[in-house]
Amino acid sequence: MTDRQRVVRRLQETFAWRDTPVGEFADLSGWWRDPELLRMLGPSLAELHAEGGGTPAPGAPGRPTVVAGIETRGLVLGPLTALHLGVGFVEVRKEYGTAGEVRRDGDDAMLRAQTPPDYQDGGLTLMAPRRLFGPQDRVLLVDEWIESGAQANAVRRMVAEAGAEWAGVAVIVDACEPRVRERLAVRGLVAEADLPG
Repeated sequence: MTDRQRVVRRLQETFAWRDTPVGEFADLSGWWRDPELLRMLGPSLAELHAEGGGTPAPGAPGRPTVVAGIETRGLVLGPLTALHLGVGFVEVRKEYGTAGEVRRDGDDAMLRAQTPPDYQDGGLTLMAPRRLFGPQDRVLLVDEWIESGAQANAVRRMVAEAGAEWAGVAVIVDACEPRVRERLAVRGLVAEADLPG
C-alpha cells in the first residue's frame, strides 16, 4: 500500500457525516484526533502539486515558495504543508465586521478580495498582509475542502494583485466541478464521493 493509499484509508476511517437540526455536516474531528494522520497530511498535500510524484526539490521550477491557508482549517493544514516543503506560511483571514465599522490595518497594507454574493449568504471578504506576497513567490493554497472554489478564487486574485504566481490548490476533499478544478489547479487527496456515508 502506498503512502497516498494509507492517507486516504485513514481519512475515510476517521470521517463521519452528522445530522443536526439545520442539516447534515461533515465531521472532521476524527482527522485532527489521529496523530498518525496529522503527521501524513503535510507531506501528502505537498506532493499533490509535485511534477512526476514526490515532493519538489528546493529551488525546482514550479515548486511553491510559500503556502497560504484560509481561516480556520487552512491555518492548521497550511503550516503542516509548508513545514514539509521548507517554505513559509501566510494566513488568509476572514474579515468580520459590522456595518459602518472602520477598518484598521495598522501599518500593514492589506490585500482584500471578496467572494461572490452566492457564497455564505452575501459574500465574504478575505485578507492578508500585502508584504507577505511578492513577485518572486509561487503560492500554493491549502485547505480541507473545496466545493464552489469561491474562497480559492478570491485568494488567487489577491496573489495576482501582489504580482505573485499561482501554484494551485491542495485540499483534503475535492468536491468541485471539473471546470473549477481546472481553472484553479485543484488537487485533492480524496473526492467527496469516496467518503463513507
